[in-house]
Amino acid sequence: MKDLFHRAVKITDKEDNIFFWSDMHLGQECRSWDEPLYVKRGFKSLEEHDSALVKRWNERISYEGVVFNLGDMLFGYDGERRILNYFEMLNFRTMYLLFGNHTAGTKQVFERLEGNVYEVNSEKRVVFCPNYMEAHINGYMCVLSHYAIASFNGQGKGAYMIHGHSHGNLYGSDIGDVLYKARIVDVGVERFPSPPSFGDIRKLFRQDPVSFDHH
Repeated sequence: MKDLFHRAVKITDKEDNIFFWSDMHLGQECRSWDEPLYVKRGFKSLEEHDSALVKRWNERISYEGVVFNLGDMLFGYDGERRILNYFEMLNFRTMYLLFGNHTAGTKQVFERLEGNVYEVNSEKRVVFCPNYMEAHINGYMCVLSHYAIASFNGQGKGAYMIHGHSHGNLYGSDIGDVLYKARIVDVGVERFPSPPSFGDIRKLFRQDPVSFDHH
């Protein structure tokens, strides 16, 4: 599927079978932090955090699910072995996996492939993607990136911009007060404790689109 580097992926499925999530940060110990990320997310230990996120994923997503995982999935040593275990544990039929800016496990598995598709088994696969991609989902143009983008393809025509990376920190900020007037949403764990479906995203964008340019 290397063509996704220069053309939009086309997805046609039920709205409640297409999901998005970002910045799981599985395995991030945060030893140098005053307050570890898992504590900020309301957990007493890293193990509790990681188990809860896997449970939330599997409660929302079936074995037939299509998932856009927008990056920063895993941290720590022995990343390749651990991310392969998570590929087995998590429910999905196809996962489109962006790298993010933390690439433990993701980079190692990708570099062993001839292409960009990892077949977990006969029932599921992971498609490795760059940190920017486009998708036509049930006819809706979606720009998917690990990072928030203010001016993006199709914005003036009602396209959606779905991102991660910022852990919800742009909401309520000066730039966020402008940015999120458009059809832009952060689907990281801090904003969505469980993966939102495409139907959930569409409900957020019922208002007329705001565009910062003419594209």
